[in-house]
Amino acid sequence: MSLFKDTSHMYEFLEDLWKYIVFESSLGEKLKENDVTYKYIITDPDGYLFVDAEHVVTGKEANRDAVITMELSGDTIVKFWTKQLSLPVALATRKIKSKGPIPKVLKMLPALKPVYEIFPEFCRKHNVPLK
Repeated sequence: MSLFKDTSHMYEFLEDLWKYIVFESSLGEKLKENDVTYKYIITDPDGYLFVDAEHVVTGKEANRDAVITMELSGDTIVKFWTKQLSLPVALATRKIKSKGPIPKVLKMLPALKPVYEIFPEFCRKHNVPLK
């Protein structure tokens, strides 16, 4: 069973989290500097997330071309942000399947550091269990 109740619960959580990441942390600037866009194809529950320096989009609208596409489960999202799963290990074990320039993905990782600390707050706010 997924950590998210359903797709709408996941979308509400991801929109809130990623709007913080893009617009309130330094990631938005890094996305623009590095000309990076992300599309996440999420399973369990199924959905899409698109992120660039100016937009955070969920649902069918988010199923668009991006520089980097990542496919992963909803639970893997939580495991990544709670440091139970590192990106290199997730890519090697195919828990995250990625298309696009991996060096660009890895270059963005340092900008995510502050998000790890506040992630549990978003989980509590949206009733997402921390495994």
